[in-house]
Amino acid sequence: RQWAFVAESLAALREDLAGIGAPLVVRVGDAVQVLAGLCRRHRIGRIVSHADAETPWTAARNLRMASWARDAGIEWTEVAQAGLQGRACRDGITSPALPAPMLRAVEGVEPGLIPSARALRLAADPCPHRQLGGRARGLELLESFLTHRGEPYRQAQSSPLSAERASSRLSPHLAHGTLSPREVMLATAVRQAERP
Repeated sequence: RQWAFVAESLAALREDLAGIGAPLVVRVGDAVQVLAGLCRRHRIGRIVSHADAETPWTAARNLRMASWARDAGIEWTEVAQAGLQGRACRDGITSPALPAPMLRAVEGVEPGLIPSARALRLAADPCPHRQLGGRARGLELLESFLTHRGEPYRQAQSSPLSAERASSRLSPHLAHGTLSPREVMLATAVRQAERP
């Protein structure tokens, strides 16, 4: 069900990006191998990526990425998001206060399929009431939380009987970037000003 959420979010992002002429390219595999192949094939000399929160696994991957990029003569820029301001940033991560660099799509790169859970060898996980992915779903949840579901939040958040309905349910949208922490904070501030 987690992959289904991500796949739906990727499909929605792909559709939104297509509207501005920026294709979403999806590949499955080791990041260094996939990027090395794309850079060779398409003469790419610069990569701009989103800096994710580091775990031991992502830290090891990022060290391999940095080493490969340096050896291959590829300029690699990581852009931090607002939620990462408090963490210790590695050298080379752009400050969240700075604008992201201007990007240009690489011509001739096949977008690729968004893989199914089965293609990724994930076990079936049917859940008829799981959260759905995509920015539109995140915005709907935010709106419903701020207009009515959130009213009993303080009293209901800890109860196993009411927490599901009273909580924001925004965590997966924040974790996967379909909503930003800044826009949630702004929408909350606007709603609180309207109805203290």
